[in-house]
Amino acid sequence: MSWHEEYNNLLNDFTSAVEDELLQYVRGLILYGSYRKEQEEPGWIIPGTSDIDFVLVVDVDDINEDKPARRLTKIGEALSVFFVHPVYAPILDLRLLEFTDLPASIGMGFSPIHAVAAAQYGEAILGKNVLENFTYSEKLLNRSAKIIVNQGYENIKRGYLHRELGEEQICIEFADIILDIAHAALAASGIFNLVRPEVPEKFDLLLGDKIGSDGVDIVYEAKKWRMGSQKMNSSDFLRGSLKLSQAVLKYIRNPFNTGKT
Repeated sequence: MSWHEEYNNLLNDFTSAVEDELLQYVRGLILYGSYRKEQEEPGWIIPGTSDIDFVLVVDVDDINEDKPARRLTKIGEALSVFFVHPVYAPILDLRLLEFTDLPASIGMGFSPIHAVAAAQYGEAILGKNVLENFTYSEKLLNRSAKIIVNQGYENIKRGYLHRELGEEQICIEFADIILDIAHAALAASGIFNLVRPEVPEKFDLLLGDKIGSDGVDIVYEAKKWRMGSQKMNSSDFLRGSLKLSQAVLKYIRNPFNTGKT
C-alpha cells in the first residue's frame, strides 16, 4: 500500500467512524495542516513524518451530570481502534475538544495559535468549522507564542543535558521542537497557515536578519532531520538548537518585536 493510499484510507475510515458512531455529539470534525494543504497543492506530505491533523469538537454537556462522562467514554471507545492501529496510529494527530472548551485556552495543548490556523485554513469534514466563531486578540496570540517558545527551550535544555539517551533520536525530537519554535515566532508576526516543510523558508525571509544566519541554518537543518536527509553533525545540531531556542526566546520576549511585521 502506498503512503497516499494509507492517508486517504485513514481520512475515510476515521470520518466514517465518527459519522456512524458519534455524529449526535459532533459540532465539527475539522481537517487542517499538511494533509489539508496537500488536497489543494500536492507536495506538502513527508511520508513517515507528516500527520493527518484533525480537530474533533464534541458536545458532551447535559443537564444530567452523569451523561458527559458516559459520552466521553463512548467517544473514547469509538476512536480507540485508531490509536492502536499499526498503520493509522503513527499518522493520526487528533485534538479532541469539548465545545465548552472554546475559545481555546492559552494553557491547552491546542493553543489559540492552533485554533486560528484551523479556523482560517481548516475544512469541516463533518458539521461546521465552529472554530471560526471565535477570535483572539493579538496580545493573547503573542502570549501563546511566548509560552510555546519557552516550553520548547526548556525541553531542548532538558534534552541537551541527557544526551546519553542517544544523540540521533534526540536530534529528531529537537528537529520537531525547533520547527514548532520557529512556527510560533512566525505566528507572533501574524503568519499562521504554515506546515513544517514551509517553516524554514518563511523564518529565513521574515526573521533571518533578526535571528542571524547561524540560527536560520539550524531551522533548515531541523527540516532535513525530519525528512531523513540530515547533513549536520549531530553534536553540532544539538548545540545549535540550544543556541537558536535561546535566541528566539530572547527575540520574542522583546516587546518591540511582537505584533505583525
